[in-house]
Amino acid sequence: MGRIGKIWFLSVLVLFIAFMIIVIQTFRPVRNVQPDDVLEIKGKVINIQEGAGFDIVITLENDNHHYYINRGLQYDLSLEELRTDILNKTVTLYPVKRWTIFTRDGNMGHISKLLLDGQVIFNELNNDIHEQTTN
Repeated sequence: MGRIGKIWFLSVLVLFIAFMIIVIQTFRPVRNVQPDDVLEIKGKVINIQEGAGFDIVITLENDNHHYYINRGLQYDLSLEELRTDILNKTVTLYPVKRWTIFTRDGNMGHISKLLLDGQVIFNELNNDIHEQTTN
């Protein structure tokens, strides 16, 4: 193999490794979320609906992110109760903070904790001051 072939091979190898790192970072599952791994977002809830895979999707006013409680319907959460409790009210969301190719601002949208006026509606954070929600 000539010198140009070796340079080409090493270039392709470096690009492949970088691509695989980005893919692994992007599609890595969200597990064992700690309080330092989340953002704090406050906003008015304007829509609550069911998403794929038993997810609960929450839309905030003037926010273009898609927030969801992963498998929220498998917890003791119901769409009707959430609509009654938090629709058109200001809540505090704690979505996972992780950079991916799709979330370059670090906001994944996966809600790990949901508060309404200091009251915990949902919590999956480990080592948090509030009790975790169990399913």
